[in-house]
Amino acid sequence: MYKKQLLNNQQMTVSIIKALANKESFVALYSLIFIVGVTANSGYGIYNESRIFEVALLLGLGAHACFNKYYIVTKVEYLFFVFIIIGSFFWSNSFFIIIDLLLVYLLYKSFFFLEYRPLLTKIIVLASFLIFLLLPVAIWDYITSGIYTSNWYLLRLNIRIYNSYFLIMSIFAVWLYLTEKNYKKLYLSFIFLAFLSILMDGGRSATLAYTAFVIIICIFRRPVSWQLGFAYSMSWLTYLTINHLASLNAVETLDLGIARATTSQRYDIWMNAVQCWVQNPIWGCGFYQLDSTRNLAAHPHNLFLQVLSETGLIGFWFLLAIIFFILKNISWNLNKDYFVIASLLAVVIETLLSGIHIYPITQIALLWLFVFLLKSSNFSHAIYFHSSIPSFVVNRYFSVTMFLVLVILFIYFFINTSALLDNEIMTRPRFLENGYNIF
Repeated sequence: MYKKQLLNNQQMTVSIIKALANKESFVALYSLIFIVGVTANSGYGIYNESRIFEVALLLGLGAHACFNKYYIVTKVEYLFFVFIIIGSFFWSNSFFIIIDLLLVYLLYKSFFFLEYRPLLTKIIVLASFLIFLLLPVAIWDYITSGIYTSNWYLLRLNIRIYNSYFLIMSIFAVWLYLTEKNYKKLYLSFIFLAFLSILMDGGRSATLAYTAFVIIICIFRRPVSWQLGFAYSMSWLTYLTINHLASLNAVETLDLGIARATTSQRYDIWMNAVQCWVQNPIWGCGFYQLDSTRNLAAHPHNLFLQVLSETGLIGFWFLLAIIFFILKNISWNLNKDYFVIASLLAVVIETLLSGIHIYPITQIALLWLFVFLLKSSNFSHAIYFHSSIPSFVVNRYFSVTMFLVLVILFIYFFINTSALLDNEIMTRPRFLENGYNIF
């Protein structure tokens, strides 16, 4: 009996090692670095470090594809490169836009190189519990002082990075809760803590996105609707209770963070982006600036307006082509694929209202989410998204040459830019933290 148990344990260990010995493990490693708050102490700043690591990860995936002879540049991608070259003559701060677009291209290509690994998702979700270690301390301080601070996060980053990350991980946690037999209470606990954290931070975009997601799941998955509804409701109840207790010790009357009057002025930002686009409707106005007199780099808090304003109708067409490619080929059978539709709706709401698309960790998390939603064998449409990957060599040497050009360009950029330095004027982060002038 003992020998049989030992043999089973050895077989399980071998299975786990095989499951982790793949290129997708680097996606999990990138997430774990963020989760535990590891920094290289390079002097470049946490945000800049995470961007460098992201580019290294994506280029590494591309190198793996080249080595295995399936890095293929399609005709549409040729047009995309031509668009970048011509657009550089029209865009303000054009090199910034070029680097941003090439990063998007690397994310796009990485989708085709990655395979969904359920074990890695479990590791990432369960490891994400580490982020909440100091949350009870922050809540206690809030209750006793009436002042809430978000310094309980391990990394001193914009709290919206964590809010967007929690939204994506909550989608994974709900899926694991629906499909897994083990750790179900842990997944439900994560759903509760993640949404509570979003509420504490006043993350309205993530709240709207997650609420729409939960409603759809509860409608189409009635047997577990009360459990998910309970976790969702408990987050709200806990949040409201904490606010009430904190109000007893507050010097001034507290406003609920999630219901506060907007301070980000979404309408003004969106209109500013439209005005930016009108300057050059075909090619776009280039690097978007919220207020040029303040010399602050910004984004319009709306993916579609950002692409339209910065890259014009031509760049917007490439975005629409990707969206059409996804919508055309996913299964629209709500009874079977309600989870995919609910998840995509949550992502759309976030991209319409917030900046989920500009942060390194949320870009990688979003990439992994799309790999799951579109390529996981749990969904019938995965067959198409797998078959859409070229399985034959066409202009392989040219494709490899294009990849090497990308590698050289990013290396040149990181070596020569001054935006990595901490002594630069702080601006709102886009590609790099101090990214208004990258040279």
